[in-house]
Amino acid sequence: MGHDRTARPVIILRHPARAVHIAEALRAVGLSPFALPLTDAELPAHTGAVADELEALGRGAYRWVVVTSGNTVQALSMLARSRGVTLAALVDDGGASVAAVGSATARLLADAGVAVDLVPQDASSGGLLGAFPRGNGAVLLPQADLAPDDLSTGLAARGWSVRRVEAYRTVPYPADPARRIPGIEERGQLPPLLSTGEVAAFAPGGVQPAVVFTAPSTVRQFRERLGEGPLAFFPVAIGRTTAAALRQQGWGPGATAADPTPQGIARAVEHAISRGGPTILHPHH
Repeated sequence: MGHDRTARPVIILRHPARAVHIAEALRAVGLSPFALPLTDAELPAHTGAVADELEALGRGAYRWVVVTSGNTVQALSMLARSRGVTLAALVDDGGASVAAVGSATARLLADAGVAVDLVPQDASSGGLLGAFPRGNGAVLLPQADLAPDDLSTGLAARGWSVRRVEAYRTVPYPADPARRIPGIEERGQLPPLLSTGEVAAFAPGGVQPAVVFTAPSTVRQFRERLGEGPLAFFPVAIGRTTAAALRQQGWGPGATAADPTPQGIARAVEHAISRGGPTILHPHH
């Protein structure tokens, strides 16, 4: 099935293989999805710190390990395998409880053989903090280099001793092949891959795409790579932290997905388009 030339284009800022389900939900409501990967994930240049904490996890040094993304699951699994063990074995040996930020992360942990003890209803840092018990033991918090401090600060405020460690880095696409963390590939019809040049070419034709921003880092990369403008687009945020990053750029999100499922994102895109005027990306001065 080709994409409909007359349908409004929606640009998902992800690799095509990680945007299949969102693309299906967009096609189901008559929109024409494309993929434009701007960021990628790779292991830190020096993995010693996170490898040491994984060993400590296996020795029982932590009461909890808190996992906030699929990339973290992939990174920890890769690092464990490089030491000849599995992530599941380390968690079992150390007896730590496991919290996942949302159902997608919990599923990946379960696929890796890790039992998950806590998944909040609201898949966000705030939701996780609201559901997390008070306590005074040690918590391991492996995160991306760009992750905000809200979770570590909030857990410390609940009495826990938090060890935050960099599990992976968010880098401009494409990552170094030797350190790249493979994203979770989805089965199904891949949305067509766009280049930044093809996105810029929408403007002269008067095409106003919707753009699905999947993380704060994609907001920065979009500004850096498409900042020559002008481009009119409808910004859609996948969650509250991404919405805040859009507002910082002066691009109030046309809509924020109430829940980060493909259907929730498709509803947010429809809402952004129906609200009227697009955001204009002006050239850098």
